[in-house]
This record gives sequence, C-alpha cells and structure tokens, in this order.
Amino acid sequence: MRILHCLLTREFAGTERHVTELANQQALTHDVTVLLERHTADLRTGGDIAHHFSPSVRIVRAYRAGYLPTLTALVWKETFDIIHTHLGKASIRAGVLKILGLMGETPVIGTLHNAYRARTYGKHDGLICIARWQQASLPAGCRNQSAVIANWTIPSVLCHPERTKLREGFRQEHRLPSEAFVICAVGRMVEEKRFDCLLQAWRQAVLPPDTYLVLIGDGPERARLENVCAEYRDRIIFAGYRSDVPDVFCAFDGFVLPSRREPFGLVLLEAMAAGLPVCATAAGGVLDILENVSDCLVKPDCIDALAAGLVRLRQQPGRTWDLSFHVLEEQALKTEQFYRRFC
Repeated sequence: MRILHCLLTREFAGTERHVTELANQQALTHDVTVLLERHTADLRTGGDIAHHFSPSVRIVRAYRAGYLPTLTALVWKETFDIIHTHLGKASIRAGVLKILGLMGETPVIGTLHNAYRARTYGKHDGLICIARWQQASLPAGCRNQSAVIANWTIPSVLCHPERTKLREGFRQEHRLPSEAFVICAVGRMVEEKRFDCLLQAWRQAVLPPDTYLVLIGDGPERARLENVCAEYRDRIIFAGYRSDVPDVFCAFDGFVLPSRREPFGLVLLEAMAAGLPVCATAAGGVLDILENVSDCLVKPDCIDALAAGLVRLRQQPGRTWDLSFHVLEEQALKTEQFYRRFC
C-alpha cells in the first residue's frame, strides 16, 4: 500500500511523535511518504520531527511556493492508495484539493488529534478518533465513517544500568537529592495545560520537604510561571525542553497531568509505561486511559482537587499498569484495516 501522510507543523510534541511512530511502523510493510513543511525545527526548543523518521520513510518537504502547491504536485505526479492528514493546516489543504476534484479517487483519511471542525475535516472520506469523546462529538453523518484507534506508547529500550545512570545524572544536574520523591509534569507551557493551577495546588498541598516538582517543557507561559513560584524555586525545577522523553521518566517517582483539556494524554500513557503512579485531570482522552482508576483522577481547573491528588500521589509506590490496549503494532494494524474500508 502506498501511503502519504500530510503534516504541516513546526514543533515536536505528542502529535508529531504519533506521526513518526505510525509512519515508521507502516514503513516496515508499506511504501510510506510524509509531506512536511519546508522548515520543521521548533524555533523555541530545537525539536525537529524530521530527525525521528526511520530511513525507510520518504520525506518530502514543501516547495518555496508553499505546502498546498507541493501537495497538489505530489498527488498529480504520483499515485497513492491513501492520503492521511494530521492537524488542521494540512487537513484544510487536503480538503481544498478534494473540493477542487484534484485528489482523484484517492481516499483522504484524517486523524483527529484535537476537536472535530467541519471546515477542516468535512470533506474527508474517513476519520480516526484517538479518543471516544471525539467520536461522540462527530456529526451523525460522519460517525459511520469513523473509528476510535487510541494512541500507543513505545516502552523505553534502556537497560537497568542505563536507567540508573540517567536517573542519577538528571538528579545531579538539577541538584535533586538521590532519595527525594520527585514528581514531574511534562508539556508545552501554554494556558490550557494549567501549569499555573499545578503550582497553586503544590503550594496548597504542603507536601513533605523531601518532595520536589520538575516541569519539563517550554512555551510562552514559562516566564510567568517561574515568577509565580519564585518562593518555592528550591523545590520546583524548570528543566526546559528535553529530547529524551519518555526515557527520562526513570528519574522520577510520580507524574501529574493538570490540563484543562487533553485530546488524548500521550505523555500520561508514557509515564504509566515507565511504572510511575499518576494523578491526572478527568479531561478528554484521559478518561479512556484511567476510566477504571478513579482515585488517580481529579476535577479539571480545581486547585483543591489537584492539591488532594498530589497528596495521594506522594503516598503511592511505583505501579505496573495494564497497557495492552496501547501497543503500536496493534494500533497500526487497526489503522491499516480502517484504510481498507475506503480503498
């Protein structure tokens, strides 16, 4: 099968990891091309999706003329069995070509990494939802042409000595005591991730003095957040963007996800794969992951609930989670089966 993935982005976060891992897996048995923006390095973090594809995946970059002319030329010059779009910018452009009749008979599939918008996905032949709330929000006419295929996580390949070395190295780098209980939160520092709520909950929780909080990520909210917690900077660490997530989870003892909205919660899944106890807001796709573990869930945008969740998290040991529903090979197979409904 000849597959064309379309993604127009200049950062490397959960969606970008999803696309690279899916394309790499599909390329084991299919001919896979990915159309990217002309420049893909994140100007703030330096992360670049192009560095994460396997050599088996063919990468095409947008011409100087732009993404839409490049996509137009690509689908006219070459034959694909499936065109699979991700995020709004690439999906809208594919929809324009559908309206103009320039896609021919090639089915266009979109993965919803966020909420459904008719302007973005209304012309797609099929939609993959990564969480049940997305499928429930689809117009009735779209629901029969959709499937829920959850995200996956790839376990760390580090051996025990390597994990120990990374744990010790991270703690030394940030002057964290080796015996401290360290809770981490990971994400882009934007308003909807509610790191501000987390910092207020941290202050309210009054956790034991050997408890530390590490925030991994960067974004426009970072400077304000650093000012908010200035009085706690000896126990709250801003570690910035790191390219070794999820491997670096071995340095921590707990994980917290304070988001107001979370389409799926891939980083939560990765923390669970690392054996960490977790505390997460009951938002979006998080409910699919933790629906049977209510003691790990807290109300979104509620400082009191999050503070209580942090107290519970501090008391929990490491945990082995059942993630058998989140295996890349199985989810890639489900994706292929969904493709075949249309071609």
